[in-house]
Amino acid sequence: MMTRRTSIALFMTALVIFGGCIDEIDLEGGDKGQGRMVIQGSLAKGCPSFVSIQVSRSLDYKSRELPPPVSGALVYLHDIDGNELQVPEIEAGHYMIEMIENSGFPLETGQEYMISVTTSDNDRYISTFEPLLEVPEPDSVSLGLVEREELDLNNIKHLKNYAQFFIHTPLLSEAQADRSLLRWTFEIVYQVTEVFVPGPGPGPQTCYVSANLGLDEVVIFNGAETNSHRLDQIMLVEDEANNRFGLGYLIRVKQQSLSRESYQYWNQVKQAVSLSGGLFEATPGVIVGNISNELDPGEEVLGYFYATEEVQISRFVKPSQVGYPNAYCASTQNAASDECFNCTLIPNSTKELPEGWEF
Repeated sequence: MMTRRTSIALFMTALVIFGGCIDEIDLEGGDKGQGRMVIQGSLAKGCPSFVSIQVSRSLDYKSRELPPPVSGALVYLHDIDGNELQVPEIEAGHYMIEMIENSGFPLETGQEYMISVTTSDNDRYISTFEPLLEVPEPDSVSLGLVEREELDLNNIKHLKNYAQFFIHTPLLSEAQADRSLLRWTFEIVYQVTEVFVPGPGPGPQTCYVSANLGLDEVVIFNGAETNSHRLDQIMLVEDEANNRFGLGYLIRVKQQSLSRESYQYWNQVKQAVSLSGGLFEATPGVIVGNISNELDPGEEVLGYFYATEEVQISRFVKPSQVGYPNAYCASTQNAASDECFNCTLIPNSTKELPEGWEF
């Protein structure tokens, strides 16, 4: 059975993958809200720079499936000077391209960008222009450890440790006099070393597994709400200090710039997913998007496109810093699993040492 938290996590997974959004959720379960166009996209200037746009049709809120994709559309990125770049479809409904320097399409902070999507039935959807603002470079990510008492499934109390991560960053960038509006997303990498099996052979392999963190959270900050030019000791996200920390743990934090409009959008999403502990707890109302049908302005289109500059900062956590938890394949629940005898079976695993890993 799908829990509220799982529902939210699936919902936020779509946001992370596609840079997308939610709009009005039909909590009555009727026909309203079925089959509307959903266009979710982002332009990110970073390393690498890319534009990613997901085109789909909305589903009833009770559905446990991802929205059905819309294939075969002509998707373009435009700047305010009239330059355009076609964005190819890399899989059903997902249009994406990595943007390299000197590609003929200028990608610059201070410029404004929009997208257009023309479907096979000749409907043309356009976003408003979004400014690409410079993001300040963060200084560091610090670590804190907290202990909390929690009940397990048998209603028995246990103490659990949580690693908390704090950002330290200026709020002013070189090109902007105003304090920045910021958003953060998170990815972790942890080590899995296979169970040792006596006998001939190369011995146990080591894999490094990537995963998203904080999918059910929207972490943003409005620089206008402080008199300081810096953020220090602002807790961004936490993770239970479990077996993922047993052999080392790397968190990658992406700091993104937001315009006023995109901040308002993400703030609406934040309000929706924090209602009484779950997205589906109460009616979140309408989350305003910025995409419309050029040929039929009255059509309700779900979605948002935003432009951002993003920078990444990493923090490595040694097992000693979180109380030496058991390694992934040393825990009773994992030791006998197939992936602890072949760690390449774990999704998003690689044997390549990630940048920033320490020993």
